[in-house]
Amino acid sequence: MEEMETQTSFIGRIVSSNYFKKAMEKAEAVFLNDKLGMLGLIQKSLVKVQELAASSNISVVRLLNHYIVLFSELIKAYVAGTYKKLPAITLVKIVAVLIYFISPFDFIPDVLPLVGFTDDLAVVLWVGKSIKNELDEFEKHVNV
Repeated sequence: MEEMETQTSFIGRIVSSNYFKKAMEKAEAVFLNDKLGMLGLIQKSLVKVQELAASSNISVVRLLNHYIVLFSELIKAYVAGTYKKLPAITLVKIVAVLIYFISPFDFIPDVLPLVGFTDDLAVVLWVGKSIKNELDEFEKHVNV
């Protein structure tokens, strides 16, 4: 129980940080006005997660990779108009997480070896778990 409270506190601090708030503001603007920007964001996110995967063999990086790829596929499907079942706020959260993920300066700066991506991982997993049912539904749609 105590570990869960610490985890929630860590996520809460990240989500309430100015870094994540700015990512949410930017995500809303990108979502509303810049579909090409969303595709560029996907590209940067995929490059960063591939670099992390190449430099680390730990299983959490594979999980991070899974979510980043899934988020990217979901945004591409949304931009292409082939999948519209998610509410706009959910898509904005996904865009915000990708913006946060690619930013080198966030709650825990990415330049710090090993621990630098801890906050990125935490926020990606938090959003991934919070929309798990929607992601499962999307995966069924894609795999049909």
